[in-house]
Amino acid sequence: MDFTGERFIPNVIEEDDEIKSEHLQRYQSIKDLVKGKVVLDAACGEGYGSDILANQAQKIYGIDIDSESISHAEQKYIKPNLQFLTGSIDKLPFEDSFFDIIISFETIEHVEEYVQNLFLKEIKRVMKEDGILIISTPNKKIYTDERKYKNPFHVKEFYEEEFYGFLKPHFNSVEFFYQLKENVHVLSRKNGTILNNLDSDANIGDNGKYIIAICSDLTDQEYNINSVIIENGKYKKSINRIVTLQDEVESRNNHIAFQDKEILEKNSSINLIEKEKNEYKIQLNNMIEELEVVKKKEKNEYEIRFNNIIKELESVKKVEIDSLKNQIIQGEEQNENLREKERMLNNIFESDGWKILLKYYKWRDKILPSTGKSRLFVKLFKKIIVNRNFKLLNKENVKKFIYYTKNQNFSMLESRVDDYIERNTSDASELKLAITQIEQEYHQITFKRYPSPTVSIVIPVYNQWDYTYSCLKSILTNTDQVSYEIIIADDMSTDETTRISEYVENIKVVRDGENRGFLLNCNNATKYAEGKFILFLNNDTQVQEGWLDSLVELIESDSQIGMVGSKLVYPDGRLQEAGGIIWNDASGWNFGRLDDPAKSEYNYVKEVDYISGAAIMIKKELWEDIGGFDERYVPAYYEDTDLAFEVRKHGYKVMYQPKSVVVHFEGISHGTDESSNIKKYQGKNKNVFVKKWEIELQNFHLINGKDVFWARDRSRLSKTIVVVDHYVPHYDKDAGGRCTFQYLKLFRSLGFNVIFIGDNFYRHEPYTSELQALGIEVLYGNNYSKNIEQWFKENGEYLDYVYLNRPHIAIKYIDMARKHTQAKIIYFGLDLHYLRELRNYEVEKNEELLKSSKEWKKIEFDLFSKADVIHVVGSYEQNLLQQEFPNKIIRNLPLFMFNDEEIDIENKSFDSRENILFVGGFNHKPNYDGVLWFVNEIFPNILSAKPNIKFYIVGSNPPNDIMALNSKNIIVTGYVTEEKLMQYYSDCRIVVVPLRYGAGVKGKVVEATSHHVPIVTTPIGSEGLIDFEQYSLIAKDSEEFSRMVIDLYDDIEMWTNLSMKSKDYISKYFTTNAALEQIKLDIN
Repeated sequence: MDFTGERFIPNVIEEDDEIKSEHLQRYQSIKDLVKGKVVLDAACGEGYGSDILANQAQKIYGIDIDSESISHAEQKYIKPNLQFLTGSIDKLPFEDSFFDIIISFETIEHVEEYVQNLFLKEIKRVMKEDGILIISTPNKKIYTDERKYKNPFHVKEFYEEEFYGFLKPHFNSVEFFYQLKENVHVLSRKNGTILNNLDSDANIGDNGKYIIAICSDLTDQEYNINSVIIENGKYKKSINRIVTLQDEVESRNNHIAFQDKEILEKNSSINLIEKEKNEYKIQLNNMIEELEVVKKKEKNEYEIRFNNIIKELESVKKVEIDSLKNQIIQGEEQNENLREKERMLNNIFESDGWKILLKYYKWRDKILPSTGKSRLFVKLFKKIIVNRNFKLLNKENVKKFIYYTKNQNFSMLESRVDDYIERNTSDASELKLAITQIEQEYHQITFKRYPSPTVSIVIPVYNQWDYTYSCLKSILTNTDQVSYEIIIADDMSTDETTRISEYVENIKVVRDGENRGFLLNCNNATKYAEGKFILFLNNDTQVQEGWLDSLVELIESDSQIGMVGSKLVYPDGRLQEAGGIIWNDASGWNFGRLDDPAKSEYNYVKEVDYISGAAIMIKKELWEDIGGFDERYVPAYYEDTDLAFEVRKHGYKVMYQPKSVVVHFEGISHGTDESSNIKKYQGKNKNVFVKKWEIELQNFHLINGKDVFWARDRSRLSKTIVVVDHYVPHYDKDAGGRCTFQYLKLFRSLGFNVIFIGDNFYRHEPYTSELQALGIEVLYGNNYSKNIEQWFKENGEYLDYVYLNRPHIAIKYIDMARKHTQAKIIYFGLDLHYLRELRNYEVEKNEELLKSSKEWKKIEFDLFSKADVIHVVGSYEQNLLQQEFPNKIIRNLPLFMFNDEEIDIENKSFDSRENILFVGGFNHKPNYDGVLWFVNEIFPNILSAKPNIKFYIVGSNPPNDIMALNSKNIIVTGYVTEEKLMQYYSDCRIVVVPLRYGAGVKGKVVEATSHHVPIVTTPIGSEGLIDFEQYSLIAKDSEEFSRMVIDLYDDIEMWTNLSMKSKDYISKYFTTNAALEQIKLDIN
């Protein structure tokens, strides 16, 4: 057996090694106690201790979990009263009350705490009532703490008092003995008699490296173990070592004397070099004098050349002056023209029409002052009229406008109106197609040659050269993000296709003299493919911008995706197919055929039954595993549907990518008459398909025309959750949007079929497309806006959960969801609006705010009563609502979720940071109030102590009075990109969150904590965050706030401590796992 550094093995380590003495001493010390006893040696190792005790005991059983050790012991230590067994200490393989003595030396610290407790229970079970336990363990204080040593094999060590507390509840008598080394190895009680014979000032109890406990239920029995081991020859060896070291010191002194001599010699050399340096200096000065003479000569030559140049410039100058004179004359003519226009303008100003216009402006400004809130209403009304978005002019929005006019100043109200107009008049444009006329003239086109293409585009052709040429031109125009090759699979065309190489360079043409038909032609062409993916593209197509990179992006996003396909549209802009449905009778639907391709139901990534073969891409390796198109469908039809079924059979998904748009001139390749040409095989091959996939069709496909909701994206086996919010989450602009976005992603990752409803029904970009790329259906457009209740009525039976956000939005949908669905309704309150308004009132004393608070409370309490479950962010809201609604389920969810990569970001040091930072959007009034409070009452005190410090205000939609704060020390940035925001967090030394009112967990506080930047905030800013006072500085007033900022700014120790602790806080409370623990309680 090999020595691992922990388990003692005789004759393997050095004879005088300290480990040997310690291990053997423990067994030698208890030989008298085991005489005539039945003994268990738990964790006996390789058996040396059991062998020692077998000389005295009646019977010894050695047990160890390591089978190699037991095998070794059985071969090495053979005695009639000695037996070794393989077993674990937490389940001893012996009968009850079996042993007189149980021994466990250096075992307990190697196992987890729960195993330690199991072991103790097992000891009590197998030990006789009058039996004793002899157990040892390292004293953590001496063994680990004082030596600053960490034993990698130890799991749970004990301090002396811990060890006593561990044993005493189980035994009436527990007595400790201690083992240490004092020139000799000693084992004794604290005041053992053996110590009286030793000349030592050691306190064995305080310095014992190991604790040996003798435990029994007999209180009147005294046990005594003492041991001293003398290490022969070690003292003499130490004396010899000292003499050796003294000799080494003498030798080193001689060496130093030799080096001193060398230094003297070096100094002599230096003096010699110094003399040579002076000589070189004299030579250098002589050379400088010579150079001065040369310099003077060259200077004279340059002066002559300079004068000549001056003369030349004078000539040029004269020419330029003449030119400028001409420009002046022209300028005077222009001035005269301007004076003429001025005279005309004066005539206009003196005209009756102008005077009438001035009266109009004066009348307008009197009725609608430029800083008046009524002009903002007119501005909003004008936008609604121009954009024909009359649904915005409703009772609720007018009521909200009136509310904001009463409790917000003009600057902030103007910013809110502008943001609302932008948000509700920026709908995405309809699908625009770039279609070229089918070519009649053919110019040379050249494709780029890639040594290792990502995609092999296989285009099967038979004649139709004009369509093939137009298809190739569209590929060249719209494909520049992905490396690719083109393989023309020419099935022995007879038209201009035979001369394709004269028109197109750097493509592969497969034409080998055999007319195979469509299916076999495709299979044959793929033998020449070098790409990672094979893409089949009909020649009667024209691809659109982004068609190929979006397919590659999707198939590479998930290893379980085997095949992807495009959205097919007709040349007139109508939809041909957004993925296909196969019913249980093998008939198929081109989902969305002849509808508007821009509709929301056709524009999210989804799993589908199949995709028409006009544009499909498959992993080459999977294609080869399947064996290509099944030849039982020769010459064509149903081979693409069959391929999709084979992809699923091999454990992969077939996905639809709406961003990949391909115009398909359907019918050009094969015609449309099913009774003629190749189309006649369509009906025949359907029967072949049914026969092959009969079980799959009956078990996993729906009845023809029924449950389209499930069939369109294969969601029958998934739970469906509808998430409702005010609009598509703008995750980079506000905390609420970021929170909603993260939970949408979480629901998708859990396998839910997710549908999102934004109450304004606008397709904001890029946010809508990002949700659709995740596989989330986003309902947008006027049809949904006007008929959303009808949508709930038609689809309610398919909905399992309805997840409502924000009270003013949720109140519109909660009754609708309850009426038309059996779904569990969850209301997610990011903050309590009534509480925020009440706190705002307490600061500003505006009676409108108090009135608003009461109205919000009525709305929110109505939602709480009607919802099945309530989700909040923050412990404060959870506790508050639990008191109000004791019978409701109320969960506290993380506001944000961070992954390991985000938590483990590289943190810049204290010295490389400077200045202070605030982050927050200004559509949120508490941010607006907090910044003004900080600038007016806190920042001046900070500037007095730190004149050069800068305060960065970062956030979207700052109103004019916030922008006006810009100065040398205050920088207002407005909205910044995510990358720029990360840079601000990385560069600043402190983040301030000076909120005087608000509700809920504050996103800006969590975000700053995630960046490991220390925070100074208020009780409102830290509200809802458990124990956050241990991770930040919380100020109760402006004076304390400024003092905390000043102190923290210079205190590197405090700064570093808070920065390091912030990572632990995020890891504990703001991760995906933390969210899942709560979400899974309500959503299966």
